[in-house]
Amino acid sequence: MWLLRTDRAELVYFPRNFDAEGGYAILSHTWDETGEQTFQDVRNIGEQCKRAGRNPRDDPRLSPKIRECCRLAEKHGFRWAWADSCCIDKTSSSELSESINSMFRWYSDAEECYAYLADVPGGSNLHAPDSAFRKSRWHTRGWTLQELIAPASVRFYSCDWEELGNRADLAELLADITGIALKIFTRETRPSEYSVCMRMSWASQRQTTRLEDEAYCLMGLFDVSMPTNYGEGEKAFIRLQHEIMRRDPDLSLFAWGYRLPCGDLSEHGIALSPGDDPGATWGCLLASSPRGFDLAVSYTPHLGMNASQPYPPHSEEQGATGAGPATVPFGHIELPRISITTYGIKLRLPVFEADGVTVAVLLCEDYDDNHLGLFISPGPPRSDPTRPRYYAGCQYRIGQASGAYLARLVSLGNDLKNLQFNGKPVEATWRTIYVVPSPPDGESSSATTAQLTINCVPCGPFRLPHWLVSRFLALGFTVTQTEWDERAGPVTRFIIHNPAKAENIYLDLGICRLSSTARWSKVTMFSRDDFKESKDVTRAHSCKKHHIDSWNARSKVFPDSTSDADRSVRLTFTPCKASPRTSKLVVHMELMGRVYEDVLREANMTNAFPSLDALEKSTQLGSPVHAPVSALLSDLFGLIRRFHPRLGRCLHMLAILLPLILYLHRRRRLQPLQLWRILQSFRTGYLRC
Repeated sequence: MWLLRTDRAELVYFPRNFDAEGGYAILSHTWDETGEQTFQDVRNIGEQCKRAGRNPRDDPRLSPKIRECCRLAEKHGFRWAWADSCCIDKTSSSELSESINSMFRWYSDAEECYAYLADVPGGSNLHAPDSAFRKSRWHTRGWTLQELIAPASVRFYSCDWEELGNRADLAELLADITGIALKIFTRETRPSEYSVCMRMSWASQRQTTRLEDEAYCLMGLFDVSMPTNYGEGEKAFIRLQHEIMRRDPDLSLFAWGYRLPCGDLSEHGIALSPGDDPGATWGCLLASSPRGFDLAVSYTPHLGMNASQPYPPHSEEQGATGAGPATVPFGHIELPRISITTYGIKLRLPVFEADGVTVAVLLCEDYDDNHLGLFISPGPPRSDPTRPRYYAGCQYRIGQASGAYLARLVSLGNDLKNLQFNGKPVEATWRTIYVVPSPPDGESSSATTAQLTINCVPCGPFRLPHWLVSRFLALGFTVTQTEWDERAGPVTRFIIHNPAKAENIYLDLGICRLSSTARWSKVTMFSRDDFKESKDVTRAHSCKKHHIDSWNARSKVFPDSTSDADRSVRLTFTPCKASPRTSKLVVHMELMGRVYEDVLREANMTNAFPSLDALEKSTQLGSPVHAPVSALLSDLFGLIRRFHPRLGRCLHMLAILLPLILYLHRRRRLQPLQLWRILQSFRTGYLRC
């Protein structure tokens, strides 16, 4: 573990964190969008100052955040401090993996944690409804969750390092902001006393820069360890759930997704479709991210006497095994078991069948004491008949609507001994089943672009960019392609569906033979919660409304009415520059309206669907993918400066000027004489160095 000397901001290595005498303070913060000073940056500053006989902490090149953290820790009597930005050598994959697996413990063992909120001014009213403290980015990041929970003491500081308060004094406010139980902040309870689902829900609204960090930032919260592998994508979260299952048979891990209400479903206009295949992508047991865990669900066996109906029951009830289901649920006392096999997740739990569907009882309850069941649907016939394998979920329809939805959960009433389903009593018995945990690689969301065939035809009429599809996937949508041939011409429909939000976007692309093979398109948006039977999801098109060439600049907002402020999509089509000899059009989509803005904001992707003008400007200004190259050059120049200061400064100036010169040349077409003058100015600057 690398620690900073608080009096000099120099890095010192300790084999064990408790080897640092007097303990250490630890920094919690959100990284600046422009980046943070790295391990190498701080070491280089320290080495240069050591040779020059200066204190590195006073060097102007040192990050003010690191400097003030060291000063504050020294003021509080600590000789050592830790910050994730500069105390981990991220060029070493083994050190990075060790640090990520140890981070929860490091925060737990710290004497004091300083939570620096760069977007909160000093002297502000923290409790105001729209206060900067409530809106702080710090409350929305994945890594700061464990940094809020793990330390024994957390102090909050404003952008100018004014103390705002401590976690104990602000416990009620923090519980209101984060949705985390108040007793966690007052240390009356520990995270392990809450169900897996409950802990997942604390992270459901938080974002991480890297997809894999959605899993890695939660390892300490569930007391699991696993190797880090950046590049594996959503598989990291699947691995995390596997590790959780190995430690704890808490069935609330599966309590995510949409829940149908208790009682007669027909009264809600709901009709189950048990014969429909839920699909390998939507109907798997494990979640692809924490975002689906929006239910506050407890695992009944872990609640003990705090449960509305403790399970296992009291000792006097356990002796009444032969008294029937009215006394002992499910016929006899048994606890659920979970095993991970190559055939699927092996579960031992109560199961019942009713109205053509199969439901597994999760032994979980919500705040209203409603018990939850998990729909399971038979898998493909090729599975072993001696070991039935299921998908999770059951499709259902609303009224006469043509669209189908996936429900994972259903409320079974608040009496564990007399469960109710669809308005009727049911009896569950203990069974062993296998459930498909996650989609195979070829059917996962990461393989969606490979499954879309629209871009595989060189002379096809349309092209749907892969980056656009990838951004829908990052928001939790699935994208599937269907095709059919109408009398008026061929049609391709993209069904863009978000199971967690129950949002649907139908993008139709077609050729109209009735009007000289004109190309047409339309978009239909709807939600499960506001779906109307009259909603237009028909496959037909209107030549007057939907022909692309009739739109102004080939751009149109759907729906046509401007009264729908909740959901709207702007479609824009441009010629495909990669196929200039064809008439192929490239699809561009902008999501607008309150609902889509909320979805984008929750995922920290507010600029994921920019306007076409903004997209063109961003490509002209260059891509951020060159940032790692710039960082590498910066480290190289720092090394050169150690041995040849003048040459290092010269190269550093050139690295800054060269992209600017190239940009100006591309945008303004600089003449050779103008380029020569710029280089002469650079030469003058070098001589002054």
